[in-house]
Amino acid sequence: MLQKKLATKITVVVMVILLSLVVILISGANWITKTHYQDHVEREISVRAAAHANFIEQHSDDLAIDYIEEIEEGKNSVFIILDSDLSAISQSANVSGELWNLITDWLIENRESIERLENEPFIDHVDTYIVHHIPHVWAIMPISDSATDEVRGYIFLDQDTGDINQARIKLVILLLLMSIAAVGVGLILTKYLTRKVSRPLNEISKMTEKIAEGNFEIKLNVSGKDEVSHLADSIQSMTRQLKVYRDSRRQFISHISHDLRTPITYIKGYSAVMKESEQINHEEWKRNINVIYHEARRMEKLVSDLFLLTKLDEGKMVLEKELIPIDAWLKHIYQSRILLFEQKLIKHSLNISGECKGLKVIFDPNRMEQALVNLMENAIRHTPINGEINISLSKKHGHIVLSLKDTGEGIAEEDILNIWDRFYKADKSRKQNENSATGLGLAIVKEIVELHDGSVSVDSVKGEGAEFFLYLPVE
Repeated sequence: MLQKKLATKITVVVMVILLSLVVILISGANWITKTHYQDHVEREISVRAAAHANFIEQHSDDLAIDYIEEIEEGKNSVFIILDSDLSAISQSANVSGELWNLITDWLIENRESIERLENEPFIDHVDTYIVHHIPHVWAIMPISDSATDEVRGYIFLDQDTGDINQARIKLVILLLLMSIAAVGVGLILTKYLTRKVSRPLNEISKMTEKIAEGNFEIKLNVSGKDEVSHLADSIQSMTRQLKVYRDSRRQFISHISHDLRTPITYIKGYSAVMKESEQINHEEWKRNINVIYHEARRMEKLVSDLFLLTKLDEGKMVLEKELIPIDAWLKHIYQSRILLFEQKLIKHSLNISGECKGLKVIFDPNRMEQALVNLMENAIRHTPINGEINISLSKKHGHIVLSLKDTGEGIAEEDILNIWDRFYKADKSRKQNENSATGLGLAIVKEIVELHDGSVSVDSVKGEGAEFFLYLPVE
Protein backbone atom coordinates (compact mmCIF):
# COMPACT_ATOMS: atom_id res chain seq x y z
CA MET A 1 0.00 0.00 0.00
CA LEU A 2 2.88 2.38 0.87
CA GLN A 3 4.64 1.53 -2.39
CA LYS A 4 1.53 2.16 -4.51
CA LYS A 5 0.63 5.41 -2.79
CA LEU A 6 4.15 6.84 -2.88
CA ALA A 7 4.81 5.74 -6.48
CA THR A 8 1.47 7.14 -7.63
CA LYS A 9 1.99 10.48 -5.90
CA ILE A 10 5.51 10.93 -7.26
CA THR A 11 4.42 9.89 -10.77
CA VAL A 12 1.48 12.31 -10.75
CA VAL A 13 3.64 15.20 -9.51
CA VAL A 14 6.39 14.54 -12.08
CA MET A 15 3.87 14.18 -14.91
CA VAL A 16 2.11 17.42 -13.95
CA ILE A 17 5.45 19.23 -13.90
CA LEU A 18 6.51 17.76 -17.26
CA LEU A 19 3.18 18.55 -18.91
CA SER A 20 3.28 22.09 -17.51
CA LEU A 21 6.79 22.55 -18.92
CA VAL A 22 5.62 21.19 -22.29
CA VAL A 23 2.71 23.63 -22.42
CA ILE A 24 4.96 26.53 -21.44
CA LEU A 25 7.60 25.51 -24.01
CA ILE A 26 5.17 25.15 -26.93
CA SER A 27 3.25 28.31 -26.01
CA GLY A 28 6.49 30.25 -25.63
CA ALA A 29 7.86 29.01 -28.95
CA ASN A 30 4.59 29.89 -30.69
CA TRP A 31 4.54 33.38 -29.18
CA ILE A 32 8.21 34.03 -29.99
CA THR A 33 7.84 32.97 -33.64
CA LYS A 34 4.72 35.04 -34.12
CA THR A 35 6.15 38.14 -32.45
CA HIS A 36 9.64 37.96 -33.90
CA TYR A 37 8.71 37.19 -37.48
CA GLN A 38 5.77 39.58 -37.57
CA ASP A 39 8.02 42.39 -36.38
CA HIS A 40 10.50 41.44 -39.09
CA VAL A 41 7.77 41.39 -41.77
CA GLU A 42 6.39 44.70 -40.49
CA ARG A 43 9.75 46.43 -40.86
CA GLU A 44 10.30 44.90 -44.27
CA ILE A 45 6.85 45.80 -45.71
CA SER A 46 7.19 49.33 -44.32
CA VAL A 47 10.42 49.82 -46.26
CA ARG A 48 8.92 48.29 -49.41
CA ALA A 49 5.78 50.45 -49.26
CA ALA A 50 7.85 53.62 -48.87
CA ALA A 51 10.12 52.62 -51.76
CA HIS A 52 7.13 51.80 -54.02
CA ALA A 53 5.42 55.12 -53.22
CA ASN A 54 8.63 57.05 -53.93
CA PHE A 55 9.09 55.25 -57.25
CA ILE A 56 5.50 55.95 -58.34
CA GLU A 57 5.96 59.64 -57.51
CA GLN A 58 8.91 59.83 -59.93
CA HIS A 59 7.71 57.63 -62.78
CA SER A 60 4.63 56.92 -64.92
CA ASP A 61 1.97 54.59 -63.63
CA ASP A 62 2.60 51.83 -66.20
CA LEU A 63 6.32 51.77 -65.44
CA ALA A 64 5.60 51.82 -61.74
CA ILE A 65 3.19 48.91 -61.96
CA ASP A 66 5.71 46.83 -63.89
CA TYR A 67 8.36 47.70 -61.33
CA ILE A 68 6.18 46.80 -58.37
CA GLU A 69 5.07 43.53 -59.99
CA GLU A 70 8.70 42.60 -60.56
CA ILE A 71 9.73 43.49 -57.00
CA GLU A 72 6.77 41.74 -55.35
CA GLU A 73 7.05 38.62 -57.50
CA GLY A 74 7.68 35.55 -55.36
CA LYS A 75 7.05 37.38 -52.08
CA ASN A 76 3.55 35.93 -51.61
CA SER A 77 2.14 39.45 -51.45
CA VAL A 78 -0.64 41.59 -52.97
CA PHE A 79 -0.39 45.24 -54.05
CA ILE A 80 -3.08 47.75 -55.00
CA ILE A 81 -2.66 51.31 -56.26
CA LEU A 82 -5.43 53.57 -54.98
CA ASP A 83 -6.44 57.11 -55.90
CA SER A 84 -7.01 59.87 -53.38
CA ASP A 85 -10.55 58.59 -52.76
CA LEU A 86 -9.22 55.09 -51.94
CA SER A 87 -10.60 53.61 -55.13
CA ALA A 88 -8.52 50.99 -56.91
CA ILE A 89 -6.59 52.14 -59.98
CA SER A 90 -4.43 49.10 -60.49
CA GLN A 91 -3.74 45.89 -58.63
CA SER A 92 -1.85 42.64 -58.82
CA ALA A 93 -3.48 39.68 -60.50
CA ASN A 94 -3.78 37.56 -57.34
CA VAL A 95 -6.39 39.75 -55.60
CA SER A 96 -9.44 37.54 -55.08
CA GLY A 97 -12.93 38.83 -54.60
CA GLU A 98 -13.07 37.71 -51.00
CA LEU A 99 -9.74 39.40 -50.23
CA TRP A 100 -10.86 42.61 -51.97
CA ASN A 101 -13.98 42.70 -49.80
CA LEU A 102 -11.79 42.41 -46.67
CA ILE A 103 -9.51 45.20 -47.97
CA THR A 104 -12.47 47.46 -48.81
CA ASP A 105 -13.95 47.07 -45.34
CA TRP A 106 -10.54 47.75 -43.82
CA LEU A 107 -10.08 50.91 -45.93
CA ILE A 108 -13.49 52.23 -44.90
CA GLU A 109 -12.82 51.45 -41.22
CA ASN A 110 -9.42 53.14 -41.19
CA ARG A 111 -10.18 55.97 -43.66
CA GLU A 112 -9.57 58.80 -41.18
CA SER A 113 -6.22 57.42 -40.10
CA ILE A 114 -5.17 56.86 -43.72
CA GLU A 115 -6.09 60.39 -44.84
CA ARG A 116 -3.92 61.85 -42.06
CA LEU A 117 -0.82 60.02 -43.33
CA GLU A 118 2.11 62.10 -44.57
CA ASN A 119 5.49 60.43 -45.07
CA GLU A 120 5.07 57.25 -43.04
CA PRO A 121 3.11 54.09 -43.87
CA PHE A 122 0.14 52.86 -41.85
CA ILE A 123 0.77 49.29 -40.67
CA ASP A 124 -1.85 46.85 -39.41
CA HIS A 125 -2.11 43.14 -38.57
CA VAL A 126 -5.24 41.56 -39.99
CA ASP A 127 -6.68 38.15 -39.21
CA THR A 128 -7.87 36.39 -42.34
CA TYR A 129 -10.49 33.72 -42.84
CA ILE A 130 -7.82 31.01 -42.56
CA VAL A 131 -8.00 29.31 -39.16
CA HIS A 132 -4.81 29.15 -37.01
CA HIS A 133 -3.00 31.45 -39.45
CA ILE A 134 -0.67 34.23 -38.40
CA PRO A 135 -2.33 37.59 -39.19
CA HIS A 136 -1.44 39.23 -42.52
CA VAL A 137 0.58 42.42 -42.39
CA TRP A 138 -1.03 45.28 -44.30
CA ALA A 139 0.66 48.55 -45.15
CA ILE A 140 -0.64 51.66 -46.94
CA MET A 141 1.61 54.56 -47.96
CA PRO A 142 0.50 57.91 -49.44
CA ILE A 143 1.74 58.87 -52.92
CA SER A 144 2.41 62.61 -53.14
CA ASP A 145 2.53 64.88 -56.15
CA SER A 146 6.15 65.97 -56.54
CA ALA A 147 5.05 69.44 -57.75
CA THR A 148 2.25 70.33 -55.35
CA ASP A 149 3.20 67.91 -52.52
CA GLU A 150 -0.46 66.90 -52.31
CA VAL A 151 -1.58 63.28 -51.87
CA ARG A 152 -2.73 61.94 -55.21
CA GLY A 153 -3.07 58.29 -54.25
CA TYR A 154 -1.88 55.38 -52.08
CA ILE A 155 0.05 52.19 -52.48
CA PHE A 156 -1.40 49.24 -50.53
CA LEU A 157 0.60 46.08 -49.73
CA ASP A 158 -0.72 42.83 -48.25
CA GLN A 159 2.02 40.49 -47.07
CA ASP A 160 0.85 36.93 -46.57
CA THR A 161 2.63 35.19 -43.69
CA GLY A 162 1.96 31.70 -44.98
CA ASP A 163 5.61 30.68 -45.16
CA ILE A 164 6.18 31.86 -41.65
CA ASN A 165 3.01 30.11 -40.54
CA GLN A 166 4.19 26.82 -42.04
CA ALA A 167 7.56 27.13 -40.33
CA ARG A 168 5.79 27.93 -37.08
CA ILE A 169 3.50 24.90 -37.41
CA LYS A 170 6.46 22.63 -38.21
CA LEU A 171 8.32 23.97 -35.18
CA VAL A 172 5.30 23.45 -32.93
CA ILE A 173 4.81 19.91 -34.26
CA LEU A 174 8.50 19.14 -33.74
CA LEU A 175 8.35 20.48 -30.19
CA LEU A 176 5.17 18.51 -29.57
CA LEU A 177 6.74 15.26 -30.78
CA MET A 178 9.85 15.91 -28.70
CA SER A 179 7.67 16.71 -25.69
CA ILE A 180 5.68 13.51 -26.12
CA ALA A 181 8.93 11.56 -26.25
CA ALA A 182 10.24 13.40 -23.20
CA VAL A 183 7.03 12.76 -21.27
CA GLY A 184 7.16 9.09 -22.23
CA VAL A 185 10.79 8.75 -21.14
CA GLY A 186 10.00 10.73 -17.99
CA LEU A 187 7.09 8.43 -17.18
CA ILE A 188 9.25 5.32 -17.60
CA LEU A 189 12.11 6.75 -15.54
CA THR A 190 9.72 8.01 -12.86
CA LYS A 191 8.07 4.62 -12.49
CA TYR A 192 11.45 2.93 -12.33
CA LEU A 193 12.87 5.36 -9.78
CA THR A 194 9.74 5.42 -7.62
CA ARG A 195 9.69 1.65 -7.50
CA LYS A 196 13.38 1.59 -6.65
CA VAL A 197 12.84 4.08 -3.85
CA SER A 198 9.51 2.81 -2.57
CA ARG A 199 10.49 -0.88 -2.52
CA PRO A 200 12.98 -0.50 0.36
CA LEU A 201 10.57 1.91 2.07
CA ASN A 202 7.85 -0.70 1.81
CA GLU A 203 10.23 -3.27 3.27
CA ILE A 204 11.12 -0.87 6.07
CA SER A 205 7.41 -0.32 6.75
CA LYS A 206 6.79 -4.05 7.07
CA MET A 207 9.81 -4.48 9.31
CA THR A 208 8.72 -1.63 11.59
CA GLU A 209 5.34 -3.31 11.99
CA LYS A 210 7.13 -6.43 13.19
CA ILE A 211 9.29 -4.30 15.48
CA ALA A 212 6.13 -2.74 16.89
CA GLU A 213 4.91 -6.27 17.64
CA GLY A 214 8.02 -6.85 19.75
CA ASN A 215 10.31 -8.65 17.31
CA PHE A 216 13.65 -6.89 17.88
CA GLU A 217 15.71 -9.47 16.02
CA ILE A 218 14.76 -7.93 12.67
CA LYS A 219 17.58 -7.03 10.28
CA LEU A 220 16.98 -4.55 7.48
CA ASN A 221 18.82 -5.50 4.30
CA VAL A 222 18.97 -2.07 2.65
CA SER A 223 22.24 -1.31 0.89
CA GLY A 224 23.62 1.98 -0.37
CA LYS A 225 24.60 5.31 1.12
CA ASP A 226 21.53 7.38 0.37
CA GLU A 227 18.75 8.75 2.60
CA VAL A 228 16.79 5.48 2.52
CA SER A 229 19.76 3.43 3.71
CA HIS A 230 20.41 6.07 6.39
CA LEU A 231 16.78 5.70 7.49
CA ALA A 232 17.20 1.92 7.61
CA ASP A 233 20.37 2.30 9.69
CA SER A 234 18.57 4.64 12.08
CA ILE A 235 15.68 2.20 12.47
CA GLN A 236 18.14 -0.64 12.98
CA SER A 237 19.88 1.40 15.67
CA MET A 238 16.53 2.19 17.27
CA THR A 239 15.70 -1.54 17.21
CA ARG A 240 18.91 -2.36 19.05
CA GLN A 241 18.16 0.30 21.63
CA LEU A 242 14.61 -1.01 22.07
CA LYS A 243 16.01 -4.49 22.54
CA VAL A 244 18.43 -3.19 25.16
CA TYR A 245 15.57 -1.33 26.83
CA ARG A 246 13.37 -4.43 26.81
CA ASP A 247 16.15 -6.59 28.22
CA SER A 248 17.06 -4.02 30.84
CA ARG A 249 13.40 -3.70 31.83
CA ARG A 250 13.14 -7.46 32.22
CA GLN A 251 16.38 -7.44 34.18
CA PHE A 252 15.07 -4.54 36.25
CA ILE A 253 11.90 -6.45 37.16
CA SER A 254 13.97 -9.53 37.92
CA HIS A 255 16.30 -7.57 40.18
CA ILE A 256 13.45 -5.80 41.94
CA SER A 257 11.76 -9.11 42.55
CA HIS A 258 15.00 -10.63 43.80
CA ASP A 259 15.94 -7.72 46.07
CA LEU A 260 12.47 -7.51 47.58
CA ARG A 261 11.89 -11.23 47.88
CA THR A 262 14.96 -11.82 50.06
CA PRO A 263 14.12 -9.33 52.85
CA ILE A 264 10.47 -10.34 52.71
CA THR A 265 11.53 -13.96 53.14
CA TYR A 266 13.66 -13.04 56.14
CA ILE A 267 10.90 -10.95 57.70
CA LYS A 268 8.29 -13.63 57.04
CA GLY A 269 10.53 -16.45 58.31
CA TYR A 270 11.66 -14.81 61.54
CA SER A 271 8.21 -13.42 62.30
CA ALA A 272 6.75 -16.90 61.73
CA VAL A 273 9.26 -18.38 64.20
CA MET A 274 8.27 -15.79 66.78
CA LYS A 275 4.59 -16.35 66.12
CA GLU A 276 4.76 -20.11 66.50
CA SER A 277 7.06 -20.03 69.54
CA GLU A 278 5.25 -21.31 72.64
CA GLN A 279 7.66 -19.68 75.04
CA ILE A 280 9.15 -16.23 74.88
CA ASN A 281 12.93 -16.31 74.65
CA HIS A 282 13.97 -12.70 75.03
CA GLU A 283 17.46 -13.17 73.61
CA GLU A 284 16.18 -15.10 70.60
CA TRP A 285 13.35 -12.66 70.03
CA LYS A 286 15.73 -9.73 70.25
CA ARG A 287 17.97 -11.34 67.66
CA ASN A 288 14.99 -12.06 65.37
CA ILE A 289 13.61 -8.55 65.74
CA ASN A 290 17.05 -7.15 64.89
CA VAL A 291 17.09 -9.19 61.66
CA ILE A 292 13.53 -8.11 60.82
CA TYR A 293 14.43 -4.47 61.45
CA HIS A 294 17.58 -4.72 59.35
CA GLU A 295 15.69 -6.24 56.40
CA ALA A 296 12.90 -3.69 56.72
CA ARG A 297 15.48 -0.90 56.60
CA ARG A 298 17.01 -2.45 53.50
CA MET A 299 13.57 -2.61 51.83
CA GLU A 300 12.98 0.99 52.79
CA LYS A 301 16.32 1.99 51.27
CA LEU A 302 15.54 0.11 48.06
CA VAL A 303 12.11 1.71 47.71
CA SER A 304 13.56 5.14 48.50
CA ASP A 305 16.28 4.72 45.86
CA LEU A 306 13.72 3.55 43.28
CA PHE A 307 11.52 6.52 44.04
CA LEU A 308 14.49 8.89 43.67
CA LEU A 309 15.55 7.38 40.33
CA THR A 310 11.96 7.61 39.07
CA LYS A 311 11.88 11.31 39.91
CA LEU A 312 15.21 11.79 38.15
CA ASP A 313 13.99 9.95 35.04
CA GLU A 314 10.79 11.96 34.86
CA GLY A 315 12.62 15.25 35.34
CA LYS A 316 10.69 15.96 38.51
CA MET A 317 13.78 16.37 40.63
CA VAL A 318 14.10 20.07 41.47
CA LEU A 319 17.55 21.12 42.60
CA GLU A 320 17.81 23.67 45.39
CA LYS A 321 21.16 25.15 44.47
CA GLU A 322 23.13 27.34 46.82
CA LEU A 323 26.50 29.04 46.83
CA ILE A 324 28.44 26.60 49.03
CA PRO A 325 32.04 26.71 50.33
CA ILE A 326 33.10 23.42 48.79
CA ASP A 327 35.92 22.65 51.25
CA ALA A 328 33.80 23.14 54.40
CA TRP A 329 30.97 21.09 52.86
CA LEU A 330 33.31 18.20 52.05
CA LYS A 331 34.97 18.25 55.49
CA HIS A 332 31.58 18.00 57.20
CA ILE A 333 30.56 14.92 55.17
CA TYR A 334 33.96 13.29 55.68
CA GLN A 335 33.89 13.77 59.45
CA SER A 336 30.34 12.39 59.68
CA ARG A 337 31.54 9.11 58.14
CA ILE A 338 34.76 8.64 60.11
CA LEU A 339 33.04 6.11 62.38
CA LEU A 340 32.22 3.90 59.37
CA PHE A 341 35.90 3.89 58.34
CA GLU A 342 37.06 3.03 61.84
CA GLN A 343 34.56 0.18 62.23
CA LYS A 344 36.43 -1.70 59.45
CA LEU A 345 39.83 -0.39 60.55
CA ILE A 346 40.19 1.39 57.20
CA LYS A 347 42.86 4.05 56.90
CA HIS A 348 41.43 7.26 55.50
CA SER A 349 42.47 10.76 54.51
CA LEU A 350 41.05 13.96 53.02
CA ASN A 351 43.19 16.16 50.76
CA ILE A 352 41.97 19.57 49.58
CA SER A 353 44.10 21.52 47.13
CA GLY A 354 44.99 25.12 47.92
CA GLU A 355 42.94 26.58 45.06
CA CYS A 356 39.82 24.85 46.43
CA LYS A 357 40.14 26.23 49.94
CA GLY A 358 37.49 28.89 50.45
CA LEU A 359 36.17 28.30 46.91
CA LYS A 360 32.40 28.68 46.63
CA VAL A 361 30.47 26.58 44.11
CA ILE A 362 26.78 26.59 43.18
CA PHE A 363 25.11 23.19 43.66
CA ASP A 364 22.42 21.41 45.68
CA PRO A 365 24.27 20.42 48.89
CA ASN A 366 21.76 17.76 49.97
CA ARG A 367 21.65 15.92 46.63
CA MET A 368 25.40 16.10 46.15
CA GLU A 369 25.88 14.82 49.70
CA GLN A 370 23.64 11.89 48.80
CA ALA A 371 25.84 11.14 45.77
CA LEU A 372 29.07 11.43 47.73
CA VAL A 373 27.78 9.28 50.60
CA ASN A 374 26.77 6.59 48.10
CA LEU A 375 30.33 6.60 46.74
CA MET A 376 31.84 6.47 50.22
CA GLU A 377 29.60 3.61 51.36
CA ASN A 378 30.35 1.75 48.14
CA ALA A 379 34.11 2.16 48.75
CA ILE A 380 33.80 1.02 52.38
CA ARG A 381 31.74 -1.99 51.31
CA HIS A 382 34.35 -3.18 48.81
CA THR A 383 37.49 -2.31 50.83
CA PRO A 384 38.77 -5.05 53.14
CA ILE A 385 39.76 -4.59 56.79
CA ASN A 386 42.97 -2.57 57.15
CA GLY A 387 42.46 -1.18 53.66
CA GLU A 388 42.77 2.48 52.71
CA ILE A 389 40.43 5.12 51.29
CA ASN A 390 41.64 8.55 50.16
CA ILE A 391 39.34 11.45 49.27
CA SER A 392 40.71 14.46 47.40
CA LEU A 393 39.36 17.74 46.02
CA SER A 394 41.03 19.74 43.26
CA LYS A 395 40.26 22.15 40.44
CA LYS A 396 41.06 21.42 36.81
CA HIS A 397 39.97 23.06 33.53
CA GLY A 398 37.08 24.98 35.06
CA HIS A 399 35.76 21.96 36.95
CA ILE A 400 35.82 20.81 40.55
CA VAL A 401 37.26 17.27 40.61
CA LEU A 402 36.25 15.16 43.58
CA SER A 403 37.98 11.77 43.65
CA LEU A 404 37.60 8.81 45.97
CA LYS A 405 40.30 6.13 45.79
CA ASP A 406 40.19 2.79 47.61
CA THR A 407 42.39 -0.30 47.88
CA GLY A 408 39.48 -2.69 47.54
CA GLU A 409 38.82 -5.58 45.20
CA GLY A 410 38.71 -3.40 42.08
CA ILE A 411 36.52 -3.72 39.03
CA ALA A 412 37.03 -6.03 36.07
CA GLU A 413 37.50 -4.31 32.69
CA GLU A 414 34.33 -5.84 31.26
CA ASP A 415 32.29 -4.45 34.18
CA ILE A 416 33.53 -0.84 34.16
CA LEU A 417 31.07 0.41 31.55
CA ASN A 418 28.14 -1.23 33.32
CA ILE A 419 28.66 -0.27 36.94
CA TRP A 420 26.59 2.91 36.48
CA ASP A 421 23.57 0.85 35.36
CA ARG A 422 20.78 0.11 37.76
CA PHE A 423 20.98 -3.13 39.70
CA TYR A 424 24.26 -4.00 38.05
CA LYS A 425 26.60 -5.91 40.32
CA ALA A 426 29.95 -7.27 39.34
CA ASP A 427 29.26 -10.13 41.74
CA LYS A 428 27.10 -12.32 39.49
CA SER A 429 26.19 -14.59 42.40
CA ARG A 430 24.31 -11.65 43.99
CA LYS A 431 24.78 -13.22 47.40
CA GLN A 432 22.88 -11.30 50.01
CA ASN A 433 24.51 -10.42 53.30
CA GLU A 434 24.53 -7.63 55.75
CA ASN A 435 26.80 -5.57 53.53
CA SER A 436 24.94 -6.20 50.26
CA ALA A 437 23.73 -3.14 48.39
CA THR A 438 20.65 -2.49 46.28
CA GLY A 439 22.64 -1.98 43.09
CA LEU A 440 21.19 1.52 42.67
CA GLY A 441 23.81 3.61 44.46
CA LEU A 442 26.13 4.34 41.53
CA ALA A 443 23.17 4.89 39.20
CA ILE A 444 21.90 7.56 41.61
CA VAL A 445 25.38 9.13 41.77
CA LYS A 446 25.54 9.41 37.99
CA GLU A 447 22.02 10.86 37.67
CA ILE A 448 22.58 13.49 40.39
CA VAL A 449 25.94 14.62 39.02
CA GLU A 450 24.65 14.86 35.44
CA LEU A 451 21.67 16.84 36.73
CA HIS A 452 24.27 19.37 37.89
CA ASP A 453 25.75 19.39 34.31
CA GLY A 454 28.68 17.34 35.59
CA SER A 455 30.06 13.91 34.75
CA VAL A 456 31.44 10.77 36.39
CA SER A 457 34.23 8.31 35.56
CA VAL A 458 36.19 5.50 37.14
CA ASP A 459 39.71 4.03 36.87
CA SER A 460 40.21 0.54 38.16
CA VAL A 461 42.20 -2.66 37.78
CA LYS A 462 40.82 -5.91 39.14
CA GLY A 463 42.47 -6.66 42.49
CA GLU A 464 44.14 -3.24 42.74
CA GLY A 465 41.32 -1.04 43.94
CA ALA A 466 39.33 1.69 42.16
CA GLU A 467 39.24 5.48 41.90
CA PHE A 468 35.96 7.28 41.22
CA PHE A 469 35.82 10.84 39.89
CA LEU A 470 33.04 13.43 40.08
CA TYR A 471 33.37 16.50 37.82
CA LEU A 472 31.28 19.58 38.60
CA PRO A 473 31.44 22.86 36.64
CA VAL A 474 32.57 25.92 38.57
CA GLU A 475 29.85 28.48 37.89
